[in-house]
Formats: sequence, C-alpha cells, structure tokens
Amino acid sequence: MKLKTFLYPKSIALIGASRHREKVGFQILNNLIINGYKGKIYPINLNEKIILGLKAYKSVTDLKKADLAVVAIPSQFVAEEIKKCARKGIKNIIIISAGFSEVNAEGKAREMEIQKLAVKHKLNILGPNCFGIINTENNLNATFAKPKNKKGDIAFITQSGAIASAVLDWVQDKNIGFSKFVSLGNEAGLDADDFFEFFIRDKESKIVAAYLEEINDGKKFMEVVSRLVKVKPVAILKSGKTKAGASAAMSHTGSLAGSYEAIRTGLRRVGAIELNDLEDMFDLFLFLEKANKIKNNEIALVSNAGGPLVATTDLIENSNLKFSQFSEKLKKKLKNILPPVATIKNPLDIIGDADAKRYELALENILKYDSASSVIVILTPQTSTEIEKTALIIAKLSKKYKNKNIYTSFIGGESLKKAKLVLEKAGVLDFEFPNKIISSLSRAVFAKNGRKLKIYKSLDAKSTEAENKQLDFLRSIKILKSYKIPFVRTVKIKNIDDLKKIKYPAVLKVTGKNLIHKTEEKAVDLNLGNRAAAEKAFHGFKKLLEEKENYCIAQPMVRGEIEMIAGFKRDKSFGPILMVGMGGIYTEVFKDVQTEIDDLNPEREEDMLEKLKIYPILKGARGRDGVNLEMLKKVLTNLARLARERGEIQELDINPLILGKDEVMATDIRMII
Repeated sequence: MKLKTFLYPKSIALIGASRHREKVGFQILNNLIINGYKGKIYPINLNEKIILGLKAYKSVTDLKKADLAVVAIPSQFVAEEIKKCARKGIKNIIIISAGFSEVNAEGKAREMEIQKLAVKHKLNILGPNCFGIINTENNLNATFAKPKNKKGDIAFITQSGAIASAVLDWVQDKNIGFSKFVSLGNEAGLDADDFFEFFIRDKESKIVAAYLEEINDGKKFMEVVSRLVKVKPVAILKSGKTKAGASAAMSHTGSLAGSYEAIRTGLRRVGAIELNDLEDMFDLFLFLEKANKIKNNEIALVSNAGGPLVATTDLIENSNLKFSQFSEKLKKKLKNILPPVATIKNPLDIIGDADAKRYELALENILKYDSASSVIVILTPQTSTEIEKTALIIAKLSKKYKNKNIYTSFIGGESLKKAKLVLEKAGVLDFEFPNKIISSLSRAVFAKNGRKLKIYKSLDAKSTEAENKQLDFLRSIKILKSYKIPFVRTVKIKNIDDLKKIKYPAVLKVTGKNLIHKTEEKAVDLNLGNRAAAEKAFHGFKKLLEEKENYCIAQPMVRGEIEMIAGFKRDKSFGPILMVGMGGIYTEVFKDVQTEIDDLNPEREEDMLEKLKIYPILKGARGRDGVNLEMLKKVLTNLARLARERGEIQELDINPLILGKDEVMATDIRMII
C-alpha cells in the first residue's frame, strides 16, 4: 500500500474533536496544533462551531476534501463514519476508538465490518484501538500523548498502545528522537509489514524498531524485513516468549523448535536484531546512532581493575565480538608507558594505580595504531584514580578520533557523578556495568552484518490443514530415500523365522504411531550379536507387539563417531524450521541444537554447524578423526528441499543420524503428517 499521503497529509479531518480537555478528541487536536502541524485541520463535531480557535464542521460530508481522517468516537458509530469518508474520497483513516475485537464478540463483528469496508473501498485504515501516529518531519502528532516530540532518525512501530505511551514518555529526558511513530492497534487494515515496506525508502528513518505481539504471516514478514535490513538496522521486541512455546510437540524437533524458536530463527535469518525487553531497545537506540563508525567486530578493552576486566573478557568471548591483536609496534609503545608488571596484550590492564595520564597515553596509542573500531574503557575509583580528569581526556580523544567509538563503564557511585556528566556532554556512552556495552554492541555488529544476507523469498509448499498423525515407519524411509537422504537397511520382522534374513550384530525396534521415545518405552534392543540374542529381544517385545499398529523391524548395528539429530517443524507462520544438533537419547537434555529457515545456502549451513557446542568434535578432537561434514551438509540441503516440497509433513526428525569419517547414515525416523 502507498502510505506517502497517509504519513504526509496536507489536510486532516478529526472526527470526534472536542473542546473538553479530558476527551481524546481534544488531546489529539491540541497535539496537532502545539506540535506545529502546517496543514489544514478540520474539527468534526455535531454541536460545536469553534474548537481551539478552529472552525468546526458537523460532518466530513461538509468538507471539500481531506487527505487523512482521524476517528475518535464511540465504536458503534465508527463504521458509518468510514462510509462517509469513502464517499468523500478520503482514503486514509486512523481509528483511535476502542471497543472492537479486543473486548467482545459484538466488537469483533464491528471490526469485521470495518475490514470489509477497507477492502471494498481500497482504504488505508490504521487501527482500530490505536494510539495514532507521529511524523516529526512535518510536525504531525495525531496521538493523545501529552508531550511534544523530538526529531530523530528512529522509526518505531508498536502493536501495543500501552507500550506506545511508555516509550514516548521514556524518551522525554533522553537524547532520543523519532522520525516516525506508529501505533498499529488491532490491524484491521494496515499492519506492521505495510510500514516496514514504507520505511525501506524513507530517508528520514535511519533505524527501525518494533514491538510486536503477533506475527501472523512470518513469510511475508521475512520477505519485507530482509529487504529493509539491506538499507537500515531493524530491531524487534517480540512479546509472548513463554506462552508461544507451551504447546505440546509430537517429536524431538517439535519440542526443540517451538513457536518462539521459529520467530527467533526468522529474525536471525533476515538479520533483524532480537531484543529481550524495552531496556534493551533503549540501549540499542543509543548504539545504533553511532553504528556507522562500526567497521568491524574487533574490540580493544582497557581497565584499571582486574576483576571487571576478566568478567568483561568472558562476555566478549561468548559474543560475536572479538579482541583485536595488538601489533608489535603498538606493544612496544605501550611497554614504554606502562609499569613493568603490566602484561602488554588486549585486553589491557593498566594496573590499579593508573592516573589520568596513563589512561591518556594508553588510549591515544590504541586509538591511533589498533585495528579495533570500538574501544571499551573501564574505570573503578582507586587511590590514584583521577576520575573527572580521566573523563575529560576520554571526551577529548572521542572528539579527536571521530572514526572510532569509545564506550565507558565508570563503576561506582557518588564519586563518579561529575565525570559521568562530562562523558554525557561529550556524547560518550557510559554504562553502569560493561555487560550493557557488550550486549548492545553485539547487536549493533549483528545488524551491520545483516546487510550481507540474501533477501528471503518464500519457497515451501503450503501446509495442509488436518489432524496430525505419525506416518508409517517404512513409508517414512521411502520418502527420505527419494530425497537422497541415506537410511540404514531396514527389514520388517513378522515372526521368528524372519530373523534369519538379517546380518549381525543387529538392532531390533518396535515402531508404531504412539511410540515416540523408543528407549524409554523399551522398544529398542541394540548390539544383538547373534540370532539367539535377537530371538530373546523379539520375545521381550511381545506386549508392545500386541498393539494393532505396532510392528518390529531389524537393522544392522551402525557405528560412527557421533550421533546427531536433524529435522524440521512446520510453523504455521514462518514455514519449515530446520534443526540440527546433538542427537541420541539425551537430545532434549543437552539441547545443543541450531535452527534455520528452509532456504538454506552453504554459508548458513556452515554457520549452523559452527555454532554447535559439539562442532570441535565434528571437526576432530583429542586425536580422533572428524566426521564427514560435507555429507552432513548434503543431508541438510536435501532435508530443506523435502520440507519445501512436501507440505503435508508437519514435523520430521531423524534421530539418531550416525556420523562417521566416511559416511552419514540415518537409523531412525519420525514423520508427522
């Protein structure tokens, strides 16, 4: 949808304008006026002739035209006003009014009527039950928020009116401004994707952030956000994390790739930053304003305190950041200015007796000669520490080395207040503890790398709507083999005589639609060395085999270096979520798995595997051979193709997938259709 006129209207009709201060219609009109909106404003009120100095009109039908209508009247009268707008040619409408699907069935029926009107007359409808919009470029504030708003380069979208109010209130005493601010409400017409699409070409918005409670069409979301990320950072705070993963799963893959994991995988696929809470969002706003200075993910860390330095080092080691390697030239210069007891390396401990001059010399040389684009400075008040003087030096260096970012963590209380004001005035970001720096900087680096990802295009088959059930084991094997995923030779055992058909050592299993965890239900017997052992195992399965749909299978005993799991779960919004990780009976205990969207490529396959904790073992560790990673990647590629093409399959897991030096072999399969 084209939203240029929606966000840049030259005239606004406010339906429900009021002269009573407690009314929303007054607050919106007042905001339009005091924020300096330059276009025409037409208050609509049945009884008033003048409101806040503006001529009032009884109906929109009395107007010659208007680019945007803002509706703030009781819900039962809204549909009729929408019809009037449509007849008048007003295509852009914001419905502030509440009392729709969020309250009861009657309200839902009203909302459905509005949806039909939007489609019938091709209207851009925002809401209902929304907070309104702000566009600081043209001084448009069509909300009932109290304050005036600072101009900035952050575009913010929210599905919650309460969050809208909280965010606008929070930024009042911060140096943060918005380019656009959009409250979506119930999304009867326009949704988040429509605005993401608009922000791709919006030059005023350099950063896009969103608070989302629902993502109804994950594929559409990924497609538009992957294009948006190409030109500017996108940060998403998604609510409902615990609730989303609460549904029961029918497979290992289902339990490990739940609904919220699907959302996280989708965000990661398109390069959007995942936020945990509003505090994360506000911290990130500050970092992303300086994101253009982040040339690499390298960090230099300088501290006068060993404890915080070690703790921060651990955080960096477990992030997507890394320490730069000091050159020999830089090491030599640092050696000349630091005490003999100092170890010359990154991270750099300049020792507890460091004064302002030592900070200055160390930082000057690092900023001048080191490759890191970000420098973190930790200071704790000690006997020799010159706190305010050090802050002044950092402020000076920040101004001198404009191509690099300096972040500080002055740890302490009362004695640091003046120094922190110095840093704030100089635009140096200071945090009470270093962990905030690491988390926000990691996200900023991730956002920068997101531009390298390919644009997402939906590829998978449509999911079928039916009750899920487990597919027959042998039929499942045939499907895997048709996609060139190797499976161990499997023979159905109907009676004792069939045991002469198999080779030993062997494995006997009972399979059936209700047997999910074979080990726990004693439905598998491994490493059977001869026929006598196999017969004993077969007799032991007697009770399980009494179930009508259960039957016994035999396989040769396959040995390898490691057992893995691979599979997918078809999320109703994001499509197939692929999963690979540590397999075997403890899959759900260790949860060493990685997930991906189904449009895999070699780079992302490699990245999936490298992020696994067991990756060093896969490569070869402790003198043992590594496994055949190329064959494993081929299995993942074929599994992704299967997921895209076979829409009837809702969940699939191969566990274990036996990996060896020369082969990869699936030995068990659970397929839910």
